[in-house]
Amino acid sequence: MSEIVIGLDASPASRSALAWAANQARMTNVGLRAVHALIVPPIPTDPMDVLSAPTSAVPDDRVEQAYRGAVVSVWETVHPEPSWRLEFYHADTGRLLVEQSSAARMLVIGTREHVGWGRILSGSISHYCLSHSACPVVAVPAATESAHDDEGQPTAAGRDG
Repeated sequence: MSEIVIGLDASPASRSALAWAANQARMTNVGLRAVHALIVPPIPTDPMDVLSAPTSAVPDDRVEQAYRGAVVSVWETVHPEPSWRLEFYHADTGRLLVEQSSAARMLVIGTREHVGWGRILSGSISHYCLSHSACPVVAVPAATESAHDDEGQPTAAGRDG
């Protein structure tokens, strides 16, 4: 119970959630652990799917490295304390966050606006976490662009609104 766990990606909502979680961790003097799920692509069931893949595709390790770099850049915007951690996993995002936060003080997630078919097709990680988490869940919406300073940190309007 001595850490806050946050689900982190490069989305605006995740940036706002990270800023909130970092501020909360500093105010309460607890650790912060950011968790990112690298989605594992489904294994093709039809051998023809493998054969029809484009030959100019970028190798997975290069894509993953660039993607990790984007998430690390978001992480660095809060000037992490030396004891804070950023971890990457190949897993289902909702299940991973619930599992990783099972003994945490709280789980912090960014919320995105998914309505209609968008919610049906993509599901809702925040809904999954709210429904299955063993610890309190704080859902932080994306701040408006005007609510951030030059370094991307929430201003008073972004924190309060």
